[in-house]
Amino acid sequence: MLSKRLQTVADMISPSAIYADIGCDHGYLPIYLVSTNKADRAIAMDLRKGPLDRAREHVREYGLEDKIELRLSDGADALSVKDAVDTITVTGMGGRLLLRIIERGDTVFRAARDIFVSPQSDIPLVRRKLTEEGYTIVDETMVEDAGKYYVILHLQPVTSGTPTRELTKLELMYGACIHTKKDPVLYEFLKKEQKQTRKICSSLKDTTTEAAQAACKKADEKLELIEQGLAAQAEQEDVYGR
Repeated sequence: MLSKRLQTVADMISPSAIYADIGCDHGYLPIYLVSTNKADRAIAMDLRKGPLDRAREHVREYGLEDKIELRLSDGADALSVKDAVDTITVTGMGGRLLLRIIERGDTVFRAARDIFVSPQSDIPLVRRKLTEEGYTIVDETMVEDAGKYYVILHLQPVTSGTPTRELTKLELMYGACIHTKKDPVLYEFLKKEQKQTRKICSSLKDTTTEAAQAACKKADEKLELIEQGLAAQAEQEDVYGR
């Protein structure tokens, strides 16, 4: 029922009393979590009536009407602290939209125990803004699904007054856990990025126009970061013997 990406999200989630899925689409993730007893109850929300109606049909098919509540909602607008949600997922949308949803639903997100997000764009921006706004990235996983690479971030709100660690340029670009966790899919992604970026550098090195030189410098800087990332991942491989 779940795509490889959503299955990875589901596998990262700890057992929850009340779980909320923002942008639930067809409702497959909340259905899976409730069906497998990883969530006692769920609230599935979507901005659009069409997907929400299809999610309602799927919930009915699985006989979970008493455990999954469906709400028409713009982001987290239909969710409140009184719902006592301990786990929230926001997946399948662009990074800037995701940030707007979290900012607008700040009170609800800060009341949660765990938050899982999978931005489809502007990932370095998402990492930077969320850590600046008082969330800790406690885990990251990269998954390849149907030829595309997706990043899943596990966030936890930081207690008020507790400073968050500023991420390095490498961590912002390729993962907050790049120095602490071996991720085979990330390593594969970095190798592909390395190959592509080397080709770009090679094609630009003999071009003397100002624009080409600027592009070459940018590619060189990116390649340096990629190689730092590969080295960090190789160190984790040595440490854990994998």
